[in-house]
Amino acid sequence: MNKPSHFVAGTITGAVGILGLKSYFQFRQDLQIAEQRVKEQGKIIETRYGRTIYGTHGEGPPVLVIHGAGGGFDQALHTAKMFGQGFQWIAPSRFGYLGTSLPKDASPENQADAHAALLDALEIECAPIIGLSAGGPSSLHFALRHPERCTGLVMVSAISRALIAVASNSEVMEKLLDGFLVSDWLIWFGMQLAIHKIISPMGVPMQVIKSLEEEDMRWLQTLLEYILPVQPRRSGLVNDFSQVYKLDLFPRGQISTPALIIHAQDDSLVSIKQGRFSAELIPHAHLVELPPAATCYLANKRASKPMLNHSYNH
Repeated sequence: MNKPSHFVAGTITGAVGILGLKSYFQFRQDLQIAEQRVKEQGKIIETRYGRTIYGTHGEGPPVLVIHGAGGGFDQALHTAKMFGQGFQWIAPSRFGYLGTSLPKDASPENQADAHAALLDALEIECAPIIGLSAGGPSSLHFALRHPERCTGLVMVSAISRALIAVASNSEVMEKLLDGFLVSDWLIWFGMQLAIHKIISPMGVPMQVIKSLEEEDMRWLQTLLEYILPVQPRRSGLVNDFSQVYKLDLFPRGQISTPALIIHAQDDSLVSIKQGRFSAELIPHAHLVELPPAATCYLANKRASKPMLNHSYNH
């Protein structure tokens, strides 16, 4: 190799090294910010189910907000801020998330009892509950098992029965998921390289992504940033996958709590069939089927009322 070639190769290698080093330091900074956010905003409380990490926001009547798969109290609170003011949003991290204990039996039934135990510890007699995505099963069981504590049930793009697609490949999915979540850096790096490819599978059509107002895009980007730190969410997410494919058929007609079911017709993560099934389970439940996200968002945009589709919460 001649001298010019050596120079070009050396320059490229040096540039790649500098970019790699810069990326690593940026990753460490972003991870530190995420860890500090969780530490500062998270509260620790002990119940008979062990340690629960939770967060609160706002003032007013208490409302439980239960996060979906891969979430935590931080993602739930970020979502709850869209629901309005005048309430005290209480968001527990479910079993295995962000330091919340993971019992041997981390079923939705036990998780529902843990929600009630949290209310006991906070000296709250009763509250409505909002189940987001994979937070749906424990929210349903909270309404079923603790009707005197549950004053209302809202299911937003929420799971109510076993996911057949997951069930057929449950063991493979769990191993792949556990391996994929082995590194915060891998998740962070993937987001830097292909954030648009990460957003789309979350249930948000690309037509909507391209049409988002700046404020809405910032909200969505913040939600994605709350994936970090990954490691403290890992055991909870793996447990979610082990639970959603073996959900027992929920008993029909046994929930007396007033219920509102909200689901997008084109939700690509949690099928509209889940929302319709929830409505069939609960007597007098009110089902709201949102039209396709692109139609819904663009119509509101034309009316100068930008709206984020609820399916962004996964």
